[in-house]
Amino acid sequence: MQRRAVSATRRGRERAKMLMIATCTIKRPTGSGFDPALGHEVATFDTIYTGRCGYDVDATQPTELLVAAANYTITNALAKLPIGTGAMPGDLLEITSAQLELPRIGTKAELVELAEGTHRTAERWRAVSM
Repeated sequence: MQRRAVSATRRGRERAKMLMIATCTIKRPTGSGFDPALGHEVATFDTIYTGRCGYDVDATQPTELLVAAANYTITNALAKLPIGTGAMPGDLLEITSAQLELPRIGTKAELVELAEGTHRTAERWRAVSM
């Protein structure tokens, strides 16, 4: 019985991966460095993952924020990644290609929280668009 569950989970993971029809890059902030061309500090990143992903925006209304005299719209999203990407909360996701019109290339989000469970077929991350 246990072998069947493991086998079914593996098949489910392969099927979930087939539905991930966008490509994304996940980067982890590593600090900052001085950019002489810009004349100021800039954030530095390590690339953690590049490959298939899925991205869905919640149907809820976005939140409008006013920070330092600039308006920001924050939207909750669900980012789907293959199991084992190494992603962590705080990592940044960017859509780099898509087979359909949505998600749009260049869409960016911060990974916030991973939904964990025994028989998960994908890493499903609650994300916040940027």
